[in-house]
Amino acid sequence: MALRGPCPLLFLTLILLVAGLLSEGASYQQFVRQHVEYPKTGAPNDRIYCNLLMQRRGLTRPRCKPTNTFIHAPTGQLRNICGREGRPVRGNLRDSNRSFRVTTCRVLPGSQPGRCRYRAATRVTRVRVACVRRLPVHLEPTYLP
Repeated sequence: MALRGPCPLLFLTLILLVAGLLSEGASYQQFVRQHVEYPKTGAPNDRIYCNLLMQRRGLTRPRCKPTNTFIHAPTGQLRNICGREGRPVRGNLRDSNRSFRVTTCRVLPGSQPGRCRYRAATRVTRVRVACVRRLPVHLEPTYLP
């Protein structure tokens, strides 16, 4: 016997809403996994740091991710960019009002998946993020001035 009335429609709407919220949460979690490293893991030098973190975060398989930036700040400070601590740029992009310590890892030529080698550059800079529901979900790599 098929369900009748508004219940099936309401049930389907709730499922779609929860799925949407979960996918947005997943995007935020992916942002954190790929770009947030606080406090910064100790390593003898920044090259070793990049090799370690890129592998540890799963960014070396199925291929070596060419470039990745880690922001060394608490997640709360990064979430605030999507609110009072950020300036709207266009669309859902926002620039941070403050500067953050970052490490950018770039793959070295000849690197092979699973054995990726990286060079590192560290600096203090403002960042640009894309926000969805007041959460950062993407780091703009080209903005880092």
